[in-house]
Amino acid sequence: MKRKNKYVPWGRTLTTKDNYLGKQKTGSKKTRPVVVIDNNIRNELAVVPLSSKKGSNRTELEGYHNPKTKQKTYYKHFLEIEDNEGNPIVINEKFRENHKNMDIPYKKVVDIKETIFNHSKQNIRNRKLFNKFKNKKNDWD
Repeated sequence: MKRKNKYVPWGRTLTTKDNYLGKQKTGSKKTRPVVVIDNNIRNELAVVPLSSKKGSNRTELEGYHNPKTKQKTYYKHFLEIEDNEGNPIVINEKFRENHKNMDIPYKKVVDIKETIFNHSKQNIRNRKLFNKFKNKKNDWD
């Protein structure tokens, strides 16, 4: 089900498992939504994990409730650009695209980016990852 050359808009949510996010070994098989906050020329995605629980390094996504559960939604302050194997995040078996009725409004995505790049403890880590993500060389370079 790998899909290429298909634009994924900012705010689109994807469903994945915790153990596919980042290189940390959590062992958790819990399903988690993530939101697309940017993409690059190769249609690789930069995502931020969402959560239904309050906690440290999380901010409430005011005005947005998960359409399935109707619960408050929080976003974590961690940018993710690679899966557990170090591959770029793309729509595939690990990251499945949700229906557009679960999208997060563009204005909220801008707020998420503002928080993770300027107002979180992880802002330096997030900016380094984002620069790596945006400046990745093309195959033809």
